[in-house]
Amino acid sequence: MARTRLSLFSVFFTFFVDNLCWSIVFPILAPYFLDPHNQIFSKETSDAMRTAIFSLFLMAYSLGQFLGAPLLGEYADRHGRKKALGVSVLFTLVGLVLSAWSMEKGYLVWLFLGRLITGVFASNMSICLAAVSDLSENEKAQVKNFGYLSVCAGLSFVLGAFLGGKLSDPTVNVAFSPYLPLWIASGLTVINLLFVLFGFEETGGVQPDVKYNFFESFANIKKALKTEKIKKFYAIYFLFFFSWTILLQFIPILVVRSFDFTGSSIGNLSLYMGFCWAVGSGYLNRVLTKYFSPLGVLEFCLVSFTAVCALIIFPNHLYGVLILLGLCVILGGLAWPLCTNVISNLAGKSMQGKVLGMSQSMQSLAMTVAPLVGGVAYQGYLGLPFLLGAFASFVASIIYFSLKDRK
Repeated sequence: MARTRLSLFSVFFTFFVDNLCWSIVFPILAPYFLDPHNQIFSKETSDAMRTAIFSLFLMAYSLGQFLGAPLLGEYADRHGRKKALGVSVLFTLVGLVLSAWSMEKGYLVWLFLGRLITGVFASNMSICLAAVSDLSENEKAQVKNFGYLSVCAGLSFVLGAFLGGKLSDPTVNVAFSPYLPLWIASGLTVINLLFVLFGFEETGGVQPDVKYNFFESFANIKKALKTEKIKKFYAIYFLFFFSWTILLQFIPILVVRSFDFTGSSIGNLSLYMGFCWAVGSGYLNRVLTKYFSPLGVLEFCLVSFTAVCALIIFPNHLYGVLILLGLCVILGGLAWPLCTNVISNLAGKSMQGKVLGMSQSMQSLAMTVAPLVGGVAYQGYLGLPFLLGAFASFVASIIYFSLKDRK
């Protein structure tokens, strides 16, 4: 039992650090790229070009996840989940160090490469989910542990974005800089590697005949679209993450442009968002699923998220934006573990790794496409990305209510 708990903790910590590596740049990149005095761009670089490049950098991490997730999944099948987690954490460390160094030196191309490498090797969500499924005694424990993973995501977002905002802002302390949080994330990743090497016990089998396929993510998408039983839930999952990513990644631009937020201010905003996420994925998830069916709660989340996401651009006062943003984050925190649990339950026990790998491919694709679409939409109107996010959630709701056997 003690070894099982230590293995679970190692998986939760890996999931925590992976999400932190993504969220720690959340308050850094928007002020960094949109600052007209930043010497990484020439003075002639337009605001539109800065925003377009910013969108590409938002895309880099998720693109790496999209390409890397199936390769890590196949490596886990061939060599075991322990080795796969060890390799992924090691090279995540390499990507973080490269990102910190290139930001410190002002090398734009190397920074992009560093974020891409970090995304490729931090794309082990499916391995974490499969390990948690293996280590869960029954379905009730599995739902609870998936909820804990969601809490880990929320906490890592809080700490990563809050620390990233504070430690990247020289106005808070002259010793702080935009690249300091990345060095701190590198240190946490070293600790993560030690937990995986010495705390995690193998939970899956080893299949030495498994072959690697670089295009497996694309094959996963094709398989998902052909799997009649769950393909519509994959579509819902994709659209929900598209809308969620639009909201999450363009909120910094909205508050920088409309309310003159700094990196430190975005860190404070992230603390608020993380609290709301924990309320949704932790407390409300546990309470509401006691009295209502998980699918009933998911219905409510999809419809409500659509309405609130569309309204977020209308308040002229900061407090109005904060209220609507908090509601969006609470609903997102509720929906994520419910979507994951539905897809997991639709597959057999032997198919958990493959099905959850397809889920991560869908999620990573959504998180790759969203910044590009949002960046183009932003050129026309600051609020248009949020309207597109609301529309994607609306389509997800329509697909959900079209399912005849959704109950």
